[in-house]
Amino acid sequence: MSERFIFMLTFLIPGSGQLLNKETKKGILALGFTVMAWISTIFGLLPTIMTLAVKHTSGDYSGTVTIGAQEMIDNSFYILVQSIFSILVILAFLIVAYAIAIDAKRVRRAINEGETVLHTRERIKAMASDIIPHAVSAPAFILMFLFMIIPAIVSIAIVFTNYKKPILPPAFLIEWVGFENFVNLFTDPSLVAVFRETFLWTIIWTFSATTLTIVLGTSLAVLMHNKKVKAKKFFRTIYLLPWAVPAFLTILIFQIFFSKVGAMNTLVLPFFTGTPYATENAIGFLTDPNLAKMTIILVQTWLGFPFVFVLITGILQAIPDDLYEAASIDGGNAWTNFWDITFPMIMIAAAPMLITQYTFNFNNVTIIYILGASVVKPIGATYGPLETIASLGYQLTLDANYATAATFTLLSSLVVSTIVLISWLKTGAFKNEEVM
Repeated sequence: MSERFIFMLTFLIPGSGQLLNKETKKGILALGFTVMAWISTIFGLLPTIMTLAVKHTSGDYSGTVTIGAQEMIDNSFYILVQSIFSILVILAFLIVAYAIAIDAKRVRRAINEGETVLHTRERIKAMASDIIPHAVSAPAFILMFLFMIIPAIVSIAIVFTNYKKPILPPAFLIEWVGFENFVNLFTDPSLVAVFRETFLWTIIWTFSATTLTIVLGTSLAVLMHNKKVKAKKFFRTIYLLPWAVPAFLTILIFQIFFSKVGAMNTLVLPFFTGTPYATENAIGFLTDPNLAKMTIILVQTWLGFPFVFVLITGILQAIPDDLYEAASIDGGNAWTNFWDITFPMIMIAAAPMLITQYTFNFNNVTIIYILGASVVKPIGATYGPLETIASLGYQLTLDANYATAATFTLLSSLVVSTIVLISWLKTGAFKNEEVM
């Protein structure tokens, strides 16, 4: 009996190949799985998937394809989520069936070649070192699958629907509209303006805030690593204080500090300028759009630099002093040592983490939402000038404009993911497992 025949038969009917190979217990278990999978698919999963795209030929939805068939009865959003989950479960069934077929093919090959077929328990003992790590990591993967992958797929699916207020289930059925949301994003003048301005500010915000954070954290770490600096423990403790306070509270404190009646206007500026405080002369750090942008960038730098400081400090302590001693013999100084030794070592070890700082700030909603709330909006504008892609998506979601929010988020995520992937590949950090 050929291996190919065993593989195909077992893939179609998991367990049949094991029975033909005279592995009775394993075959019965596999057949039990097959029956369970078929019953679950036919009676539980397929009925939901069949309502994922219902074409109407009459009534209010004539000529459209909707999720669900009847208003006030079918909840389109629940059907969408359940259908995606069902499709993924069916894919999982197929993967298990493929693994069972591979096992039957391997055993048949051993039988055809006259080799000794190990008992199932013996194979499990032999593979224990490989099975245990997978078993330990399985719960984390399952949680990631439920709370990250499924929501991401649902968000992508919403992009191709008209899911927004007042088209909210179950009172209305969600319709599939194809690429209409993408077309509107590039043809509707109001959406084009919002997306262009928001995306431009998001790029400026992400690059400026993250770069300043990295530069400040790295500079302080290198400075504290210098042997001539005294009281290092004290200074390192001071630099970690912004990290010890919850970011949410720090942002609220800065919101008060930079307000027109805050300490910046009433105490700091009068102290340096000698001009008494007056309400009409107060600077709108959080009301003027341009000043607010600079203020938010500086606040995020304050919040983020302790993490970079700790990261770089750990890397610096792992660099052997022999490298610097050899460089000093060759005529190196502090400046050349940094660019020839310190900086390359930092980039090899920390490049992936530093790149993720850019993605974190790109998706940072909290600081924009709190500090940008006071910014004066242009006349007729729906959203503020400090909205980033992430915060705008959040605002659109609050306004129940789910399809547009998902479209904004998907396009920006594709851009960011591409940049991050290229950056990771260019750094080559994952190829250098041994730095020293």
